[in-house]
This record gives sequence, structure tokens and C-alpha cells, in this order.
Amino acid sequence: MTVIEQWATDHDDETVIVVSAEEFHRAARQALDDLGLTYAELERQARERDFTSAAAHALWVSIGGTVDL
Repeated sequence: MTVIEQWATDHDDETVIVVSAEEFHRAARQALDDLGLTYAELERQARERDFTSAAAHALWVSIGGTVDL
């Protein structure tokens, strides 16, 4: 991962890291693969508010609506 920008926030435990769109998409695809889901399946789970795991829900919070994989 190539970090384009990084800065601290007003919160001690929070750092913002900016990556390229390509790296974001690659990471999203990898996270979906790790969960054994497609983006469409994750999107359906979100629509139905019935996630197969806490990790799937967390991934939706992270990438939901931001990519079209």
C-alpha cells in the first residue's frame, strides 16, 4: 500500500490514511474474498439488514456505496 497522505486527528487514537482509488478497490475486493462474499451479496445483506457476520457488517460500514465491484 502506498500512503498518499497521513495525518493525526484531534483524537489520540485516530489516524487518517489516504490511499489511491486503485488500492482502495483492491483492498475492498480482498476483504470481500476473505469473507467469501461478492459485493452484490454484501449489498443485499445491507438492504435486508441481515449480515452473515459482524465482519460483513463492518465491511459494509467501510465500503458500502463507495464502490461497484
